[in-house]
Amino acid sequence: MTALFSEIFSLAGKTAVITGAGGDIGAAIARAMLAAGANLVLSSRSAERLAAARATLECDDSKVLIAPADVTDPAQVEALMAGTVERFGAIDILVTAAGVQLRRPALEFTLAEWEQVLRVNLTGTFLCCQAAGKLMLPRGSGKIVTVSSLTAEIGIPNIAPYASSRGAIKQLTKSLAVEWAKHGINVNSIGPGRIRTRMTEDLFSDDAVRDSFLRLIPAGYAATPEEISWIAVFLASRAASYIQGQTIYADGGWLAGGGSALG
Repeated sequence: MTALFSEIFSLAGKTAVITGAGGDIGAAIARAMLAAGANLVLSSRSAERLAAARATLECDDSKVLIAPADVTDPAQVEALMAGTVERFGAIDILVTAAGVQLRRPALEFTLAEWEQVLRVNLTGTFLCCQAAGKLMLPRGSGKIVTVSSLTAEIGIPNIAPYASSRGAIKQLTKSLAVEWAKHGINVNSIGPGRIRTRMTEDLFSDDAVRDSFLRLIPAGYAATPEEISWIAVFLASRAASYIQGQTIYADGGWLAGGGSALG
C-alpha cells in the first residue's frame, strides 16, 4: 500500500514548467515538485531571482532548466515552451505562479497600472496555458495548475486590479477545464489566503494590519509558501486525475468562517 501511494503522488519522469519561479510561492512549488521527482523549468522575468531560486534546489543541472521569460510576451512564452520540449522532450505540468500586486484606493489607480496588473496576472496566465495546451492536447495528457487567490471570492480594499485578475483566473481555469478535459488535460487552481512572502512583507510588518487579518483566520496564522506547494504537487499528480476546474483555497478557514472576526 505504501508503494501504491508513493507512485500515485510521484512526479518522477515528469517535466514541470513553473512561471513566477523567482517568487516565494513559485520557488517553494519548484522545491516540492523536485522532491516529488519532477524535472523543472524555472521561469521569471528576473534572472537574479531565478538564480536565487536555483540555489535552493539540491540537485544537479540535469534536472533543471533556467528560462527567463516575460509571460506577457507571446513570443517569449512560445520560446519558453519550445525550449522545454527541446531540453526534456515534453511538458507534463504547467504552474502559472507569475503575478504582481499594486495597492492603493480604487480611485487612485491609473489605466496603465490597471492594465499592468491584468496583463501580467490574467493575460500572462492565459498565454502560458494556451502555449502549453498546444503541446499537451496532441499528447492526450497534462496537468495545469493556475494560481488564483482568496480575493477571487471576497472583497478586500485597495487591490481592485489584483482581485479582478484573480477572480478572472478562477473562471479561466473552469473554462479551460471543461474544454480540455476530454483531451486528458486537468486544469485546476490554488487560491492562497494570507501567505507571508516578499510581496506581502509590508502587511506583516504593520502590527495593526497583521492583527486585523489574523483575527479572520480560524487557524490563527498565515501560511508559508511550502504549505501552498504541497497542494500544487497534489494537483499535478495522479491523485487529482478526476479533479477538474476546481480552486482549492488554502486560507486557514477564512472563507469557511465567512470573514467574521473570531473571539
